[in-house]
Amino acid sequence: NNKLGGQDFTQRLLQYTIERVRQQYGVPPTLKEDIHLLRQAVEAAKINLTQEPHIHLRVPLHLQTTGANGAQEEKILFEEKLTRQLFEELNADLFQKILAPIETVLVEGHLEKGEVDEIVLVGGSTRIPRIRQLISQYFGKEPNTSVDPDLAVVTGVAIQAGIMGGSWPLQ
Repeated sequence: NNKLGGQDFTQRLLQYTIERVRQQYGVPPTLKEDIHLLRQAVEAAKINLTQEPHIHLRVPLHLQTTGANGAQEEKILFEEKLTRQLFEELNADLFQKILAPIETVLVEGHLEKGEVDEIVLVGGSTRIPRIRQLISQYFGKEPNTSVDPDLAVVTGVAIQAGIMGGSWPLQ
């Protein structure tokens, strides 16, 4: 799905952590710097959760609170345990969208799932275990993981540029 990518999964984690800050401290983070720090932390968490079952976020924030003395800034250390299971629950609907373009390609190519010899995953988000699991279950076989998903994207772009420029196939 070329309209679904890693930023969508990151955004879900970011929304979750913003809500958790609000639940724990009574106010959500509003400073651009805090949102930026949270976004960086959840991006790293997303990547780490591809290898680990859980991670711990520790993000220093400056929350804007209103007290008897008016607006104040409160320095806090936001800590939260994130699990792969939670990540998968937060993104369940996004994961289901992954199969639709695969089905479209098969229909347009007049192919059955069993006729696909090899599955090569493309893009960094294909490192996410749930994505690999869904694709494996759909096709009934394991995808080829020997190809770097990021390198596959670059290679595909180079080939497409060659085709569009009339330089492909190489002679």
